[in-house]
Amino acid sequence: MTPELAILAWSTLLLLVLIFMSAAGNTQTMGLGWGISNRDEASTATGWVPRTRRAYMNLLENLVIFGFFIIIGHLANVHTEMSLLGAEIFLYARLVHAITYVLGITVVGIRTVAYAIGVAGTIMVIWPVIGSLIAASPM
Repeated sequence: MTPELAILAWSTLLLLVLIFMSAAGNTQTMGLGWGISNRDEASTATGWVPRTRRAYMNLLENLVIFGFFIIIGHLANVHTEMSLLGAEIFLYARLVHAITYVLGITVVGIRTVAYAIGVAGTIMVIWPVIGSLIAASPM
């Protein structure tokens, strides 16, 4: 397994942990009957529970783009120092983003800064893949 794929796996594990946390918090608030129902009634949970859901939804949105480019890079055998560093930056930034989001830490905009750093990491992964795509294009 390449380091980039391993980082994708760790990022996906982070997503899974956030989903489980959200589900557990909602079930704790609303009860087991609600948790196993069709959930026609929205959760009334407050605090960390809805923040956890927002954190995992945000990670999911970003993980789709990041993940596709990691997989494309892997299939195209594009493994550069930039793509590895970008993947590492993505994972650590998303971890900080998740922790600060769930805990409700807003000091100096740390969550937003972590998000922006994660996007920068994604761009660092995308860049070599796009370069390889351009080089392979018959123009």
